[in-house]
Amino acid sequence: MPESVDPIPLERLKVLATKVRAASRSSSVVRLDQVWTGTEDEFLKSRCTDGVAGFEDVALIRDRGRAYLYSERHMTRQYAAVAARAHCEDIRHVIAETVRADSATYPRPTPVASFTSPPFLLSPEALNAAIDGISDDPVYADIHPVWASDGALFLFSSDHLASPHAESLAEWMAVGSLNNR
Repeated sequence: MPESVDPIPLERLKVLATKVRAASRSSSVVRLDQVWTGTEDEFLKSRCTDGVAGFEDVALIRDRGRAYLYSERHMTRQYAAVAARAHCEDIRHVIAETVRADSATYPRPTPVASFTSPPFLLSPEALNAAIDGISDDPVYADIHPVWASDGALFLFSSDHLASPHAESLAEWMAVGSLNNR
């Protein structure tokens, strides 16, 4: 016999799912502790209770010890990871980890201008200060700049991309792809 579903957690899940889906449609993730008063395990268990359906798209992702929720209907796991990372207060960490992920996963350099757009929304001043801080810190020794011929600045990780490859990709992304449409 299936376990009965407590209507209170079901209502909480409906409200939570509505908030998470709205945030995901707006390119954002939601911290679990801001929408759920229980523990992470209680949240995961409540989603798996017999009789609870309609919440399969609400997924959990972690970054730096915090749990975040997003809707797989409106956001990919990769983008959710970037959006969760954007919540970190250490801007240098956010930039470096995003650059490392792009260099390793795709592989490609990261356009610096992308950090002024969602989900990061960094001001040019904060972005420039963070990039200066990255270049001076040995923790980020693998992060290097590369410029396209149009002046666009990109960053790449030398742990995942060779400099000539990063230069070629940056040029293609900034100039070549626009000339081949």
